[in-house]
Amino acid sequence: MPRLMPIRGLRYTAKAGPPSELLAPPFDVIGTGERERLAALSPYNAVRLELAEAGSERDATVATALAGWIEGGILARDEQPMLYVYEQSFLEAGRERRRRALICGVESQPWEEGAVKPHEFTLSAPKEDRLRLLQATGTQFSPIFMLARDRSGQLAGLLAATTDSGEPDLEGETADGVSHRLWPLAAERHTLRPLAPLLSEAFYIADGHHRYETSLAYRRWVAEREGKLASDHPARFAMAGVVPASDEGLVVRPLHRIVPREAPADWEARIAGAFTVTEIAIAAEPAPLQDALEREPGAIVALNLTPGRVHLLRPRGADDVAALAPAGASARWVAQPPNLLRFGVLNPLWGVTDEELRAGAVEFTHDIGEVLRGVRDGAAAFLLHPVDANEVMALADGGERLPQKSTFYYPKLGTGLVFAPLTP
Repeated sequence: MPRLMPIRGLRYTAKAGPPSELLAPPFDVIGTGERERLAALSPYNAVRLELAEAGSERDATVATALAGWIEGGILARDEQPMLYVYEQSFLEAGRERRRRALICGVESQPWEEGAVKPHEFTLSAPKEDRLRLLQATGTQFSPIFMLARDRSGQLAGLLAATTDSGEPDLEGETADGVSHRLWPLAAERHTLRPLAPLLSEAFYIADGHHRYETSLAYRRWVAEREGKLASDHPARFAMAGVVPASDEGLVVRPLHRIVPREAPADWEARIAGAFTVTEIAIAAEPAPLQDALEREPGAIVALNLTPGRVHLLRPRGADDVAALAPAGASARWVAQPPNLLRFGVLNPLWGVTDEELRAGAVEFTHDIGEVLRGVRDGAAAFLLHPVDANEVMALADGGERLPQKSTFYYPKLGTGLVFAPLTP
């Protein structure tokens, strides 16, 4: 079962400037232009640590900058171990939402131990990149996004009681309109006691699989140098933002697919075994397309399989698609939108391989406007329903993982609220 640990966080002081100029998203959603925009906000923006400009000396440069910020009073480490209650407010589909998390240390354990469960596969290159940075700095810069079933409701209760109790210690807003607020809690015995029921549950990674596997590799690396680590050694733990699965602000956006290829002329016949196909006469604009998708749970909206046309692909039945999927896959796994598309459409039409996917044969976006820009260039595109968080957890309980880019939890947890030094 998972072990939780308060952390002596490293946090910005007032000397660093306004929090809105310091926060950034995690590294894997920051493009070059966004990195430059964030860096221009402040010489102390968290992106300068999380994703510094590439170069042969990048990791050493980040380590030097981190040490300089600490020495200069830009960052200061909390004197005692803390838990951090974190709340994000944002608009989704015109409705204001709030999502709460507990930022703390969660022990890094191998997947097979079952304390923390993955739902996606990882790639080696991002893990190697993150490990080099962690070895150079000894500090984790962004929290891993985890879900907990929280059957007792104790975690949700602690989070709500804290956010309702008074003003936060930190408050800022990022360019996407998301507000970020943080309440530090001294991790005394009475604070930890309500969380005891969580220790009988598994946690599920919503976002941050690469960083979690990196934290485990780092734990082993430190142990090779220092010998067996004490049970409370910070290197044993990964900083995580733990969100109750029942949180009303838990939003999973779909990740639509753009395939920059023309469909074969006989595309409809090739997928007829798995789908019924209906042409729908709607404007190729975001709102009508979104409406068409929402009216058809489980269906896929396909654009440009026939140039300029929109089609609705309705699955014939789990058995029909299951026949196309890998041996041993459960019906539940096959029925998830990304798998339904992969095995029922992408494979029969283009024979897309895992290697081609890793090389960028399919593009991903949660923005229908971006999908439409893609199809204007002649690409085919597919609008998918999101994968429900409960489905993610059920699959993980059964030992099954989804392909990469299956889920997009929104908003991302912020980087720059708390950094976690992995030294005592």
